[in-house]
Amino acid sequence: MVYRQLPGQAESPDREPERVKPVPERYAGVNFPYRGVEKHGVEVPKDAEYDTREFQYEEEDVEEYLPAEPEPDPIPVKVVTDTARERLDWRALRFRVTETPQQILGRHDKRKAVRIKNHGLLDGQANTTPIYIGNDAGLRPYTGYELAPGEVLYPFLSTEDVWAVAPDGEESEISILIEFAVEL
Repeated sequence: MVYRQLPGQAESPDREPERVKPVPERYAGVNFPYRGVEKHGVEVPKDAEYDTREFQYEEEDVEEYLPAEPEPDPIPVKVVTDTARERLDWRALRFRVTETPQQILGRHDKRKAVRIKNHGLLDGQANTTPIYIGNDAGLRPYTGYELAPGEVLYPFLSTEDVWAVAPDGEESEISILIEFAVEL
């Protein structure tokens, strides 16, 4: 495809561009250097002389200040983080951990401690499969904390989700003991 110019576009006209004479910027009223034209409610004295950067104001010898107000005595405050009536409860869970990451504990703000045990057994038979725990569904054996067969992780003090996974093609059984607070 060949581009062809329309008649009249092939040549530029023989005329000079119209030049515009620059006009310096001017302000109506007083322009305070570094501050602009806003007076902020303060009038400029009529006899003020303009120095290189600022108007000159006569110095004031005012030494009258209001006396400082006395501060009240502090009030003792005791911060209580526990409810007035609270009891501790516990639950036991058992899981079969496979190569697919699974959530073994959900978020629980009143959880005090968790004990996680890798039994090293699978259907009553000895098993040498470790498990790996982490904090989200993206858990993989190479990104989790290893819990060897027969090992117990205690105390585990997180209130957030806990996920578990086993190596590819392997499974393991775990037990979990959860201690948490219950408000009465």
